[in-house]
Amino acid sequence: MSEKILEIENLTVNFDGFKALNNLNFHLNKGELRVIIGPNGAGKTTFLDVITGKVQPTQGRVLFKGKNLKKSPEYKIARLGIGRKFQTPRVYLNLTVKENLDLVTNKNKNVISTLFSKPKKEEKTSVLSLLETIGLSTKAHLKAALLSHGEKQRLEIGMLVAQSPDLLLVDEPVAGLTDEETENVGNLLIALAESHSIIVIEHDMEFVRQIAKQVTVLHQGTVLCEGVMDEVQNDPRVIEVYLGQETSFDSQEIVIIRIAASIAWADFNLTPQEQDIILDQLSKEFAENADHEEEIKAELVNFLGENIALEELVPQLDSEETKKQALQVSYHIIKNSPDNELQNQYFQELITLLNLTPEVVQEILNEDQSSLSEPLYEAE
Repeated sequence: MSEKILEIENLTVNFDGFKALNNLNFHLNKGELRVIIGPNGAGKTTFLDVITGKVQPTQGRVLFKGKNLKKSPEYKIARLGIGRKFQTPRVYLNLTVKENLDLVTNKNKNVISTLFSKPKKEEKTSVLSLLETIGLSTKAHLKAALLSHGEKQRLEIGMLVAQSPDLLLVDEPVAGLTDEETENVGNLLIALAESHSIIVIEHDMEFVRQIAKQVTVLHQGTVLCEGVMDEVQNDPRVIEVYLGQETSFDSQEIVIIRIAASIAWADFNLTPQEQDIILDQLSKEFAENADHEEEIKAELVNFLGENIALEELVPQLDSEETKKQALQVSYHIIKNSPDNELQNQYFQELITLLNLTPEVVQEILNEDQSSLSEPLYEAE
């Protein structure tokens, strides 16, 4: 049984009648990297504020390594081994990268002694190791002000690690970063997770997929659901929360839609007219009758913005029947959409990943469009 480093029990935070957190229960195992997501106003920042002592709970408790943090001031909680990184990098811009790390590594925590005294051997070794870990060894003597935004994020994470916390709280570390910088920060957090417990608050779903094994979704101050990324991203409750509307599809139907959408949207250079053709075709596949096509079309738009690899989606299909439905729907999209080489390439990849028998594949490919099986969408 895994040892719990953080336990939150029945936590409520009431701000003049508004419950920012509402009877929230949560735990984190030692050595775990957990990502917390949720729409704006879900309570994510308050969640971190309570853990670090910035906000005191109205009721409930927070246990860190078995110790109740109630009424403990922020500095004492930090000394217990909880470190927090805020969304905006907080580094000393006029100091070099190395000097920033020297400052937090120096146990005297004094700027003058840090800059003008000779560092101890173990502190020097620690700083060199941190520079390598955060990928800034070649920029050790560069002023922090000259770093890119992503490099500043990595430097601050390094400064946090230098304080030797057992639990890292990282708030939206890739906001405003390029794809390359986002990947670098993700790789850093994955590496740090080998020796630290980490909670990451994030909105970028591609980044969440890169780093997350377990995801917790907050909504209206409480835990909506938890699980691996595949489960969470296809949970109709999560989709409803993020899109702001009720979804008509169950989790398996959502996977099928995303597979068809990934193929249909393989080429993001499609004209608006071509996109509309694809949406029309998808709505025909999932609507029970013509009256529902516009309604379904409006809902399907929400699923087309994500670019999820087929290698991630296909293993989420839980039966041969859903695999056949995914192939069937995708085939009709290909058949009735403007000819596109990339779509055809993705479709061939789908056939390989589904691993259906050649006879089943041929039967579906030979099937006339008018002889579709029961539609996935059933109107109430």
